[in-house]
Amino acid sequence: MGFWGKTIGAGMGFMVGGPLGAILGGFLGHAYDVGNEQVRRYNEGDDHSWPEVEQEFDRQYLFYVSLASLAAKMAKADGVVTKDEIRAFDHFLQIELGLSFEERRTVAGVFNEAKDSPEDAVAIARQFRSLIGFQRDVLQMMIQLLFRIALADGELHRDEESFIQRIASVFQMSTAEYQQIKALYIKQTDHAYSILGISRGASDDEVKKAYRKLVREYHPDRMQAKGVPEDFMKIANEKMTEINQAYDQICKERGI
Repeated sequence: MGFWGKTIGAGMGFMVGGPLGAILGGFLGHAYDVGNEQVRRYNEGDDHSWPEVEQEFDRQYLFYVSLASLAAKMAKADGVVTKDEIRAFDHFLQIELGLSFEERRTVAGVFNEAKDSPEDAVAIARQFRSLIGFQRDVLQMMIQLLFRIALADGELHRDEESFIQRIASVFQMSTAEYQQIKALYIKQTDHAYSILGISRGASDDEVKKAYRKLVREYHPDRMQAKGVPEDFMKIANEKMTEINQAYDQICKERGI
């Protein structure tokens, strides 16, 4: 059973204050009869006052709710959410994550709540960044997933890329980090080098160092331990394949 099946069975008891709490509270209020005694709330505060989420289940729950919320805000980046965008998101959930109809309906509930809420995407991203513990690799995974969702209809629209860049900035990603992630989805000059986050002029030792660093950071077991739900491990494995292929290509070119 995927993560949302377990969540539904557990009663979906994790809740925070702030923008994510408002979205999640609205969703729970519409979908379930959940009393205040069944949720945990953290006090409102500035960007640095959110306590880090410590339980693995809660981190995974937070990841899913944040992804659905940011996906909804990205779909609305041009002012309106179209049926095609909703279908594209459902396609991502079904094909990319393998979620069942019931699980997809639950995630869609969070998506719809976020889509219609006044909560700001930047505030959502800031809260996620703080609650997840400023974990760089988990934040990068979130940006990767936004790219995959944006490309579910086969095209990266200008408003979508602008939105993703804005969220990457909130996550305090450098231009190099952002371009490295983008290279996984959009073909660029020196594509293999872009995936490893280095230039064609890098030395052989720098190529090997960059490759080893990425393997450590994006190993699926490590990603899951940091709070990325198991449903996303297929995507993490695909990223590792991309990294390995890029490294192999460079090694063949250089005769390493």
